[in-house]
Order: sequence, then structure tokens, then C-alpha cells
Amino acid sequence: MTLYFSFLLQLLPLSNIYVLTPLKSQPDCSMAPTVRLPPDFVSEYSDPDSEYSDESDIDSVFDNDGHEGSECGSDETILEESPDDDEVDFKDAVNLFGGNTHPPEYYQNAVKDFDESHYDGQDYSPGSDILLDAIEDTWKEFCNVVDRDPEASYASLSIGMLCNFFNWRLNQKVNKDGRKLCGIKKKSSLSTYWKVFRLCVERATGDKIDPKLNRKMHRALRDLAKKHGLSDEKRVNRCMTIEDLSEQIQTTLSTTEKSFQLGEIRILAVLFLLLLAPAGARPASILRLRFGDIRVVLARDPEGGAHNILTRFTLAFTKTYLGVKDAKTFTVPENFFDPSLFLSPHIYLLGILFRHQVFKAPSLISPDKLDILDIHEGEKELPLPLKKEFDDCLVYRRAVKTLTGYDISMDAPITYGMMAGWIRRIGEILGFMYATIPYSLRYAAANGFDQSVDVSEALRNLALDHANSVPFQRHYLGREVNADTWAILRGQRPQQALIKQACSVGHSISKRRPTDLTAEQAASINTHPLIRKLKQQLRRMERGSHERAEILRTLRNEKQRLKRSLKMNIRHEWTDNQAVDDIERQLRGEWNPNQVVDKGCRPQGAAQKYLVQALAAKCDNTIEGYYRRRDDAINAIITYCTVEEGPTMRRTNTSSAKPQHIHCKDTQEENPLQKALNIALKAVRVETEKERPRYCFLCVGKALTLQPGDPLIKDLAREFYTSGDTAKHFRRRHLSILEDNHEIYCRVCDETLEHKMHLQNHSLKRHGLKT
Repeated sequence: MTLYFSFLLQLLPLSNIYVLTPLKSQPDCSMAPTVRLPPDFVSEYSDPDSEYSDESDIDSVFDNDGHEGSECGSDETILEESPDDDEVDFKDAVNLFGGNTHPPEYYQNAVKDFDESHYDGQDYSPGSDILLDAIEDTWKEFCNVVDRDPEASYASLSIGMLCNFFNWRLNQKVNKDGRKLCGIKKKSSLSTYWKVFRLCVERATGDKIDPKLNRKMHRALRDLAKKHGLSDEKRVNRCMTIEDLSEQIQTTLSTTEKSFQLGEIRILAVLFLLLLAPAGARPASILRLRFGDIRVVLARDPEGGAHNILTRFTLAFTKTYLGVKDAKTFTVPENFFDPSLFLSPHIYLLGILFRHQVFKAPSLISPDKLDILDIHEGEKELPLPLKKEFDDCLVYRRAVKTLTGYDISMDAPITYGMMAGWIRRIGEILGFMYATIPYSLRYAAANGFDQSVDVSEALRNLALDHANSVPFQRHYLGREVNADTWAILRGQRPQQALIKQACSVGHSISKRRPTDLTAEQAASINTHPLIRKLKQQLRRMERGSHERAEILRTLRNEKQRLKRSLKMNIRHEWTDNQAVDDIERQLRGEWNPNQVVDKGCRPQGAAQKYLVQALAAKCDNTIEGYYRRRDDAINAIITYCTVEEGPTMRRTNTSSAKPQHIHCKDTQEENPLQKALNIALKAVRVETEKERPRYCFLCVGKALTLQPGDPLIKDLAREFYTSGDTAKHFRRRHLSILEDNHEIYCRVCDETLEHKMHLQNHSLKRHGLKT
């Protein structure tokens, strides 16, 4: 025992000492050794409710039998429980290494073996790395053409080498895989290509390009741009006004020309715009928003009004080229008695939160519960916390295919390209002349902050993630001067509303603007010489050969490219051509300004109609009426989130299809969709395995879950041409995405199938579908 105390005294420094005294002083124990223990040692092994340990701790340190024959026989002296061997070894090592966890030799070797090359280059985002790698591959291709070593050529760059490299790149029409390149069409793109190439050189050599060579290249790039006819026109940075945003949102919610596969994706597309608009953030930071970045509170109105629902969202993922930026939190209050709920981000966000039951309070499961909540006296806020398990879950997740339809993914995010494509398509349907991009809202926020007396320059730069005002002046400040300069010079009242409208994205809005090619326009591409040549080659190829597949792929790509080009030209020329036609019609007295353009879209479903009506409902100017309107809108969103819209209905490709005779059915027939579903339901139930129905029983089962008038019933309960077509559909649409051990439920038979093989057996015996 004496040896153990001596070991502790040598191990522990004198500065970290607690003196442990006996509970009862006894004369024969006056010479007992004083043991000093560190604070963390005491707190770890002592009773948290008392200053000393109980007798069970004493027994773990001392052998009670040994005390009886000792000089100090008292068993009431309190000492702590001895730590295990690992704890003693760790504290011993800390004492031996001067308070550090490693000996000096560890750091001596670390300094000697340190690899400094790891920190020579610049850190880039994954997207930048992809761009750098692509340009490096292009440089290697060019070096192979001129018979040069790529790495050595970096170190011996000359103006002649660089000019010929960019000239070769501008003349390149296909990539190394034989695919057609988009090409460089603008002078600004060529300048960006040169800037990225400089980063490639710096990454390869560790040094920047010589400034003299850089100045020479600027002149060379101007000459190359002139030689290849590159456009110097910059992208339009027109702002999207609140009126334009309202039109965009209403079209997103009401149109049937664009399908989002799942109703929740349509709602998320609107929520994206409504969170991007007040923040003016980079679109990618909104798409990376997680439920843990959102805070919802019920706040007391300092002016004595009704309690307000505040939404705070923190943008933690922003551009990190020069390092990680500080997260910014934006607070958006609820707007009572808003004339329209289309522009209320709270409605859509609360709909998503209630749809996934994200609130931590077990009873907060419906929007009407919010109406009865109150704030404690003397407090200013009542937090509405979210469940911790949703903290890392993305808000913007894409729809994925399931066995019988679509569902929201657990972790697959909506990419920027997907969201930008949806916004652009809605802008086309709405009738905007310019392509609608997410950055239009960032431009609008930046210019709005700049013109507001409530936002300082520093706050504007903070919101936009700019170090100074140079990026705003160079890229965000609208080149369409948003001021009535002539009225200002004349000392008159500026017509600011008119100027703002004229400089916005929606100044040229027209529902008559074409959004797609007509059947005749689409068929006209078949007369193109390249299409004719490819079709001739295709007819000479043997079916099933690799060469035929390549020609077929090229033919399809060329058709799509020609259609896009034709559509772009038609939309570009439509404004002036239609204006001339309108002028002539007016002068002849034949003009009808109220003419409605019928695009032949499918009708809205019941859930979509209910959604639009709930958001457009008027308020009766009472707080109770506002609560009812808000609850109805949130419930409509929750309902619509579960609606499966399916893929976008494509137009018939008349460029290769033959004319068909369409037989019209009696529209006066009572509930034709339900009748078709009943016919399909009877057909998929077979009595023998030899029967081969021409309906898919899984699709019919899915149709049973829809409302009686849902237009999707027509597609789900359709009859295939042959039973073989039904089997092909079943394998391609259902079996191909089904895992072996996945459990399936057959709604037609009300039976659960344990795995994929069980489904195949069930489909043959009960539904005559041989797979």
C-alpha cells in the first residue's frame, strides 16, 4: 500500500492536488499519508451528490481485510476509486511528455517528414475541379496533335503555342468520343476559358503565367473572337419584379403543360423561389437547405397585434472559393391579410413541415393547432422546435420511381440544373421573351437592397456574400437603367412604376408566345440534308449492329438539336412578327384583343383545383378569417404533396408518325373513367394461367387509390395492344426497379407479396401475366 501511495505522489504534479482528510480524527492515524488527486479524477469517481465517496468506493481502493492488522486501522478515511490501467497509463504519459500526449520525438519526425507539396495548390470546389480537369484533357489532346509533351509545354508556354491552342479549340466540332460539342459562341466564354486555363497552368507548375504573356493573350483573344465571329453580347441581367414572381408562381401551380411527377416537387419549386427572393442568395445555397437550418417561432407583436409566425432559415452552404463563409440567418415574418397567399413562404413551408410531421411536439400535427397557441406572459417568443432526426435531412429532395408510381427520395437532392430547367420551362409557358433563370431573383434582391434606405451597403454585401461593392457594380447592377432620367433632368415626377415594368423580365410577357413547335414545324426537320443522309445510312445498316445503334443515336440527337434551334429562332422572331400582324389587323379593323389561345392542355385534377382556389381565396379582414384561410391553404398543400402527376405528357412526334384516325367517344357518358377502370379491374382477374389480359394489374391497383375523376386513371387503366406489350411494360416499368427482397402489396387482390419472385409467381397465377 505504501508503494501505491508513493507511485501516486510521483505521478501527479503538485499543482493539481486535493487533500483528502478522514471523516473521524483518530490519534493513531495522525501519521497517515496525505494523498492528492486531480479535480477530474475526483469528479469522475466520487458521488455527484456528496463531497466524498461512500464505503463502496473505499472497498474498491483498500483491502478491508488488510486494514485490520495495520497501524491505521480505521476504515473511515475516504479515498477515491483507483482508475483502470488505461487511465493510469494515459495520465502517466501526460506527465512524462510535459503535458502533451506525444513525446518530443513525435514532433521532430513530423517536421522532418512534412509534405509541403500538399499545400502548394489552391483548394477548389468539386465543380471547379471538373472544369479544370476538362480543360487539362483538352490541352493534352492539342499537345498530341502538335506532337508536344503536355507537362513540358506548361513550363515553356509561348504566345504562338497559346494562340494555336485556342484557335484549335474554336475549330473543334466533336470531342474525343465523337460527340458534337456545343462550341464557344461568346467572347466572354472565351475569356473565361483563358482564365481557367491559367489556373490549370498554376496547378501544374506551381507558378502563375508571366504577366507579359498574359497581356499579349488579351489582344490575341480579341483577334480570335473577331476571326471566329464570337458574340460580345452579355447575358441579360434583368430583374424579376414581385409582379413577375407572382405570375411565375401562379403559373407553376396551375399549369398542366409541365408535370413534376409528384405534387410535392411542384410545391418545392415554388418554395425555392419564395426563399430565394428575400435572401438574394446563391441558388445552390437554398437547394442545400436542411430541416435543421430552419427555425419556426411564434413571436409576440411589439405593436400589440396578433402573434406572428417567424421563419428563420440559415444558409450554411455558400460559395467557398476563398474559404468557408460565415452562415447567415434570414428572418421572414408572416404577412397578415395578404391579398394573395401565392407569395406567402410560410404557407408552403408549413405545408411541407406538416406533410412530413417534422414538429417535435407530438400534438402539433395539423395547421389548426397553430391557431390556439399562445406565448407565456413576460416572454416574446414560443419556439416551435423540429425533430432532431430531421436536422440533416434535405428540404429539397427529388422524386424517385417506385413500383407503382413516384415518391419523395430519402436523400437524393434536387440539383441546380433540375430546378433551373423547371424555372426556365415555366417562364416559356408564361410567355416571357427572355429565359427565366434563378439568378433573376438574385439580381432583383441585389438592386432592391441597393435602392432601399433601410439596407446599408455593408448589409447588402453581407447578404450577397460579397467582400466589397465591385462584384455588385460589375455583374448585378442592372444594365437597363432603372430610373426615369429624363423626368429627373426636367424636374418632373418620375414615372417610376412604368420604368420598373419596362426594365423587368416580364415587360414582354405574352400568353400567345409559342412554347413548342407545331406538328408541321417539327416535321419540317426531316427535309434537312443531314437528317436525310443519316436516314439513308440507317437503312443500309444491319439491325442489332453496333454501327446502327450509333447512327440511330446520332440521328436522334441531330433531330433534337434542330428542333431546339428552330424553336429558338421562332421565339426570337415572334415578337416583331406578331407586332406587325397586330398592327395590320388593327388598322384593318379585324383585331380582337380578347382572343384566347387554346393550347390543348389536359384539365386540372381535383387536388390541383383545390390548391389554386385555396391560395387565391379572399380574406374577410378578421383574424379568425385569416386563420381559416391559412389553414385551408396549408391543408390543400399537404393534400397535393401526395398527388402523383406522372411524367410530362409529350406531344405526338409527327415527324415520323403516320396520320391516325381518332374516334371520339360519347362525352355524355356517365363517369367514363370509372367505367374504364371497372372494365380493367375485371380483366386483370383471371381464372386460369392460360388467360393473357392486356391490362397491368399493378397500374390498375394504383388507379383504385385515386379520386373518381382523376385524369391519371385513363393512363393507368389503359389497354395494351397485345398481351406481349403488357409483359414488356411490366418488366420495364415495375420489375426493373424492384429489389429481390422488397415487399409488394397487390391492391387488386388485397394481398402482400414477400419478394420479387413471389410477385412474378402471383402475376402469372392470379393475373395471367407471364414475365
